[in-house]
This record gives sequence, C-alpha cells and structure tokens, in this order.
Amino acid sequence: MCAGWTNNASESFNHILKQQVQWRVCHMELIGQCRQLTNAQAMEVDRALIGHGDLVLHKDHARFLTTAEHWRSMSDRQRQRLRDDCLKLQAPHTAVQSTDSHLTVNVRPRAGKKVNQRKRRCADRTQTTCKKQRVD
Repeated sequence: MCAGWTNNASESFNHILKQQVQWRVCHMELIGQCRQLTNAQAMEVDRALIGHGDLVLHKDHARFLTTAEHWRSMSDRQRQRLRDDCLKLQAPHTAVQSTDSHLTVNVRPRAGKKVNQRKRRCADRTQTTCKKQRVD
C-alpha cells in the first residue's frame, strides 16, 4: 500500500498490533485485528486528504487535498483513485521536520538496509563450488 517502508515501519506496526490486543496471545483474532488496524489507517489517510485529523499531507502531495463537501460528493471509485494516486507518490529523500519544528531528522534513501546489501534480480544465478570426494 505505501512505498518506502523500512524495517522500522513494520516493527512499529507490530507494536501497534500488540497494543491492539493488549499484549495477550490471540490466535484466531489476528486476522480481524489486522483488518481493523488497516481500516483505521485508511481512515486516517482519508482524513488527511480532506484536511482533518492528526496527519497532514506532505507539501509535494498538497494537490491531493480536497474539501469535505467534495469528498462526500465523490463515488467510492473516485475516492479510491485519489487515495491510490496520493500513496503512489514518494516524498523526496531530504530532511523531515517534526510538526512543532523542534526536531529535524535526515532521511537516508537506503535506511533499513544492511551495508553492501543489494537486491538480487530473480534471474541471477548463484554459484557454488563443490569439492568431489574420492571414493576408494
């Protein structure tokens, strides 16, 4: 759904999921809890698109901002297309500043990757060396 997620984002989602179930072991409820969390995240995206809620659109995504009246007049297909178009864009890799402007963090394009880690093409062949043993 969102491009540019790192390992920290998945760890954060795991923590939110554990808070949702109040740190109890829940075997059969997991799918329902995940669905409930993703629906809540989608609602937060919708609120950001109409300028309500806790989240604010990045300045590069500001063209997707719409009014609540226009949002209500849109069909479900139009809303989904607006969401998809907004989420497909990636914010530039620069510094990120907190909403109260007290903290600035540099964003690294390869955040969450180990040193010298690369993505292997699926057609790459791996090479192994085998030593033949003599059978006497």
